[in-house]
Amino acid sequence: MEKTTNFTELALKSLFSVTLIGAGVAAFFILGKGQSKPDQPPPDDTRIVNVSPAALEDSEIQFEVDGVVVPYREIQLAAEVAGRVTDKPSDFRVGRMVHKGDTVALIDRRDYELELERLQEELQQANNNITETDVQISSTNGQIALAQENLAIQEKSRERFEKLFKSKATTEVSVDDAKQAEITARTTLQTHQDQLNLLRATKARLQSVCDRIRSEIAAAKLQLDRTSIQSPIDGIVVEDTFEQDSYLQKGTALCTIRDTSKLEIKCSLQPYQMKWLWESALGSENSSKRGAYELPETDVSVRYRLGKDVFVWSGRLTRYDGGQIDQQTRMIPCRVQVDNPMQVGKLVVNEQDGTETVEPVSNVPTLMVGMYVQVKVNVKLNTPLVRVPLSAIFPGNQLWIVEDEKLRRRQVSVLVTQGDSAIVYADENAVLPGESIVVSSLTSPFNGAKVKIVEAKE
Repeated sequence: MEKTTNFTELALKSLFSVTLIGAGVAAFFILGKGQSKPDQPPPDDTRIVNVSPAALEDSEIQFEVDGVVVPYREIQLAAEVAGRVTDKPSDFRVGRMVHKGDTVALIDRRDYELELERLQEELQQANNNITETDVQISSTNGQIALAQENLAIQEKSRERFEKLFKSKATTEVSVDDAKQAEITARTTLQTHQDQLNLLRATKARLQSVCDRIRSEIAAAKLQLDRTSIQSPIDGIVVEDTFEQDSYLQKGTALCTIRDTSKLEIKCSLQPYQMKWLWESALGSENSSKRGAYELPETDVSVRYRLGKDVFVWSGRLTRYDGGQIDQQTRMIPCRVQVDNPMQVGKLVVNEQDGTETVEPVSNVPTLMVGMYVQVKVNVKLNTPLVRVPLSAIFPGNQLWIVEDEKLRRRQVSVLVTQGDSAIVYADENAVLPGESIVVSSLTSPFNGAKVKIVEAKE
C-alpha cells in the first residue's frame, strides 16, 4: 500500500513538470508569431550650441600676489668709545621718529679731551726739537765752511814749507809741523761734517715722531667725535637699550633705527608668473646684461585695503629673495621695493566701465612693516593672446570650437582669468582670434560631432 502511494506522488510531480514545459513552449510560439517592425533610422544627433568669437587681446596682462611689508634696512647703533652717558634726549624712545644728524647720546668726553691736549703738547715739543736741530745744523754748516777755509790755508802752508825744504831754506821739523797742522784742520772738518750728518738724522727722527703724534692726534679727535652718537639716517626707533648715566663699554648696542625712506614687500610668485616676467624682458636693452640670478625689474602697484578704501603705492619688482624656490610652497620668493612710502594714492573705480584711477591723498598713514598687501603686476608679453569666455573652458583647460559645422576640441593654456573671461595664448593648435568658441553646455561631446549654431537668448 505504501509503495502505491509513493508511485502516485511521483507520477503527479512528473505530470506537473511536463505541463510547465509545454506551457513555456506554447508561449514562445505564440509570442514569436508577431511580425517584427522594419529598422528605423537613428534620431538626428545634431547639437544645438551657442558660440562666441575669440577676441584678440592686448599682450599686457595683470595678476596679483599677496605680500607683507618688511624693512628696507635696519641700522643698529653701538658705542664706539667707552664712557658714561652724560646726555640722552628725552624724546628718544621706541616708536619716535629721528632725523639724520639728530643726537642719540653724549658720552663723557673729558678723558678724551685731556688725551688730545697731551698729544698736542707732545707735538709742540717735537716741533721745538726740530727747530733746535735746524739751528744746530745751520751752525754746523758755518763751522764746516770755516774748517774748509782753514784746511785750504794749511795745505798752502805745507806746500810752501816743502818748497823751502827743497831749497835748504828750512828744516825738516818745520815741514812736519806744517803737515801736522794740515792733518788737524782736515780732522776738524771731518768732525763737523759727521756732526752735520748726525743732526740731519736726528731731524728725520724728530719728523717721524711728529708724524706719529699727528696720527695719534687724529685718532684722539676721532675718539672725541665718537663721544657724540648721532643718527645716520631718517627713521623710526624700533629698539632702545640704554639710559642716561649708564656706563657703556666699547661695542655696547644702544638702539636700532629702521629706515623709513624706503620699504620692501616680501612676496612669492608662481613659476608660470615668473615665466611671464622673463618673456616680457626678452628683446629689451638690459636682457643681454642681466645675470642668471637677476630679476627683470618690473613696475608694480602695492595696494592696501583699509575698510572700504584701497590705498595705492608705486613700487618695483627688483630682485629674488634668496635665489631659490621655497621648499614648502614651491613658489619663488621675490622683493618689491617702494622708493617713496609717503607718496600714497586712493583707488577710485568708475562704476560704469570699471576703469581705475588713483587720486593723491596726504592724510593717511604710510606703509608700515607687517602690513599684508596685494601686489598688482602688469606684464607686457611678446606673444599674441586671445580673450575667451570663462564658461567655454572645460575641465583640463579644454574648449570646443565650431569648424565646418562640427565640434573640434582644443587644448589651451590659460594665463589669467578676469571677471567672466579668460586670457589664453593664441596658437594654431589651440585657438586663434575670430574662431567660434562654444559657450553653451555640452553633453558627451566628441570630435566631429555635428552642431547647429543658434543665437543665445538675451
